[in-house]
Amino acid sequence: MFSKYLLTVLCTILSMMTLNVNAEEAKPSEPAKTEAKPAKPSEPTKTEAKPAKAAEPDAPEIKQSIASSVSGKPGFYAECSKTPLEVSKEDYQPSSISLHGLTGVNINIDDVIKSAKPKNVKLQKDLKEAVVKRLNDAGLRLLSKEEMEKTPGQPEMSMFPSFPKHLGPFKPGEPRIEYNPQCCSAGIWTSFTQGATTLRDPTLNYKLGTWGQGDNTTDCSDVGGWLSKAVLKTVDDFIAAKQKADKDHKEWLTKQGKTDTKADKKTEPVAASKPVEEKAEVAPKPEEAAAKPIEIRETNDTQKLACDTAILLYAEIFPTASASISAAKSGILGKVADNMKACPQYRYRVETHSDQRSDDEYNEVLSARRAVAIRNYLVDKGVEEEQFDLRFYGERKPLVEGNTAEAWAANRRVEITPIKPK
Repeated sequence: MFSKYLLTVLCTILSMMTLNVNAEEAKPSEPAKTEAKPAKPSEPTKTEAKPAKAAEPDAPEIKQSIASSVSGKPGFYAECSKTPLEVSKEDYQPSSISLHGLTGVNINIDDVIKSAKPKNVKLQKDLKEAVVKRLNDAGLRLLSKEEMEKTPGQPEMSMFPSFPKHLGPFKPGEPRIEYNPQCCSAGIWTSFTQGATTLRDPTLNYKLGTWGQGDNTTDCSDVGGWLSKAVLKTVDDFIAAKQKADKDHKEWLTKQGKTDTKADKKTEPVAASKPVEEKAEVAPKPEEAAAKPIEIRETNDTQKLACDTAILLYAEIFPTASASISAAKSGILGKVADNMKACPQYRYRVETHSDQRSDDEYNEVLSARRAVAIRNYLVDKGVEEEQFDLRFYGERKPLVEGNTAEAWAANRRVEITPIKPK
């Protein structure tokens, strides 16, 4: 009897708790408490001083919250280089297509060679030269570590060899491991990464892994010979993947009803014995460029453009201390992009500069971010990435000396130099 009474009481309490929970869930959520606005990235403590100017019209506010995504309601990415993109409307492509248009790659081949020396593993004597030749034959260049450090987002292939344990080296007092042909293995793993951005915040850069390959052997009779062949095979396989990406990209464009003016145009191979020839093309001699650049401050000024016209952009393309292209001035870059597409026989060097109103490190980073923003804008407008090279100099190359507003505006510029065809 008592247990029956207790059961009735418990059921009543549980029913009341359920009603309270349902009532709480039924209450409309308060936006001020549940919708958290996305945090803005913190700005460096030292920034360019903002000159007084008329306020630009605010862009339409577009928000995306976790709640909107979970509930299935339409949402938009917070920032996009194009027209704001609706969530779930992304046109994703296989990550392998990101190898399309590759012109150079950094490979840690020196580290591989260095790692073999303590093991007394003898690699192919001309292993690095053989790697360079394979890349050059495919229209690719081996990027140096300096180039990797100065330009964010450069493609990087990292090789990680593993050697048999009996090769050592052994620490003092550590017992040696005897060679056993029945239980011996060597291997190598390679991963490829490059710079990437996300739709929700294109101002941030990430490393994107798109390709990887591993190989191993249980025959340790000639580890050096096997590893040398494995390295070259990995490079060959990577080149094949890159060439397939070019083909897949072309097919994707065809399905989209678009054209790629440079898809069928092969890059001239660079002889392994003359690696400086490609550098000469990237950094042309003064006589190869137009003698006098024109100054562009408004969209109408772009009517003077010709294929061989060097350009100085003084139009506040970027607001002070910002790497986001001004919406009010983006039309000027649009005209520049149209000019590049109309001149496929030319290549262009795009340089970004900042004024001297902050420390060197901050201006260097700001200039690099602006270069990436211009790259993204030009590519979005249909300019092939192979048609231009990016350089950023921070405050290292001032055009005008002085600490006036006029001098700062002159130094805070974008330069575009045409490289004449051979």
